[in-house]
Amino acid sequence: MENLTEIKNAILDYLSAMQKMRQLNIAPNSKDFTSQLGEWLVEQIYEGKRAESGIQKWWDVLVENKKIQVKTHAKADKTNARWSYIKLDTNAEVDELIIIVFTDDYKLKEFLKVDWKDALPLIKTEKDGDKIYWNHLKEFKENIKNLPKQEVISLFY
Repeated sequence: MENLTEIKNAILDYLSAMQKMRQLNIAPNSKDFTSQLGEWLVEQIYEGKRAESGIQKWWDVLVENKKIQVKTHAKADKTNARWSYIKLDTNAEVDELIIIVFTDDYKLKEFLKVDWKDALPLIKTEKDGDKIYWNHLKEFKENIKNLPKQEVISLFY
């Protein structure tokens, strides 16, 4: 039988860490930690402000009147899915799209930053929804070492 004390301690450590992240406003709720972490990262490195509502239409972070939609993923190396679901809407109030890809242990792997007008023609409507494929965004891939606020970025090395 598995060591229940070790399992209990791991669960308590996790819950304690989640509570601390709520207190620090990194992940304000228990829903979709990965997305909240990405939004927090963008807010920090660009000195922006996250949307007040978790269901703010279209954008997640406001940076100097620029509305940024953030898509964040944590992917295992063996995962072949290299796309984000994203609603195709030419009237969306978005100026920029940022896609953050972490490894499954939350090391920063990719940071894609594209103007919304350049992203729109790359969004494909498929049976299961609208998607943007990361391999179509190669020219928008940022060098992680050149991102602002390296003291924050270094948390994810």
